[in-house]
Amino acid sequence: MSTDSVNIKSKHAKYLTGNPISKYLVGNFFSRVNVIIRGVEFNSIVDIGCGEGLLLSSLKDFIKEKKCFAIDLDETEVKDATVNLPFCSVRVGSAEEIPLDDNSFDFVTCTEVLEHCTNPYKALSEIHRVSNKFVLLSVPREPIWRILNLIRFSYIKDFGNTPGHLNHWSSRSFEKFVSSKFKIIKVSHSLPWTIILAEK
Repeated sequence: MSTDSVNIKSKHAKYLTGNPISKYLVGNFFSRVNVIIRGVEFNSIVDIGCGEGLLLSSLKDFIKEKKCFAIDLDETEVKDATVNLPFCSVRVGSAEEIPLDDNSFDFVTCTEVLEHCTNPYKALSEIHRVSNKFVLLSVPREPIWRILNLIRFSYIKDFGNTPGHLNHWSSRSFEKFVSSKFKIIKVSHSLPWTIILAEK
């Protein structure tokens, strides 16, 4: 699914870009997630670190009749997500202290969040705690992510590392990280990301 089809109202929609290459990569990411999620049976979904609501908005035709919840640390993005996701309840919350009960959602999604976490192991444990069945996780694929940044002359002084990225995984190391808590069902590589569908 292309980001052109995602109706987002936000000043902070970092994945909506005019660069044709970036636009293609982001569109491919959403298409991959769309295919993966439509192959999973669930009645409730929560998006951890929802941002402006891009992920859930791209899936709205499939999930709008299901129980839907989302959280993000940024109050501004929560306000944007509330507008963009009228079918979903949105509130402020942290991936490392998810304000939900144990086993409360059939499907937990957490995309492009874990690389920002101070304690990603705690965040993964929290995701495991609130999940009743399935999880969908994604992170930038290293070192490809940083190489692509360097190619476009971004973040040169930081060797291509995007500001705010505290954790870095190759596809293999991310699989190992996720498998410490979940049974991996599928690994998808949507350049430059690693996407994992897993089961509790």
